[in-house]
Amino acid sequence: MKLALVAVTVTFGVIAGIFLLNSQAMQANAQGNVTGPLLSQSGALIGYGGKIFGLVDISTNDHKTKVNVASDFVPPSGKVFEVWMVDGNYAASGYPLTLGQISPDGTLTYNENLVYSPTYTDLIVTLEPQNDKDPKPAWSQSVAAYWMMPPFGQ
Repeated sequence: MKLALVAVTVTFGVIAGIFLLNSQAMQANAQGNVTGPLLSQSGALIGYGGKIFGLVDISTNDHKTKVNVASDFVPPSGKVFEVWMVDGNYAASGYPLTLGQISPDGTLTYNENLVYSPTYTDLIVTLEPQNDKDPKPAWSQSVAAYWMMPPFGQ
């Protein structure tokens, strides 16, 4: 009983620490381009039951957007983990944006110019069939999420 209480306390402490560090991590990044410096944030991809699925680092200056994901989880045979940027309830963009699949080494790197990336609010990881021809996320197979902080969600 005491061990379970300690485990729950440690888990909540880690999650609270991640969110506190994340709020302090928003800072100007010297790698910006002509539209301004990149603002960065980092945190944990949270799966079911509060389990940490992986780590994410996101940077944007409203157009240039860089996303790095790392995870130790391995998808089942014939499946892949796909990463998406979505806006809360399709409020602004009207569609989820796939960033690609997490590679077999457990990483994903996305580095693109977007029209206005702060319309997105969340980063979601889904479990998809390998060679999936459906361009939409398998929402029922969502395995982790990261709630992005401002400037995202505008």
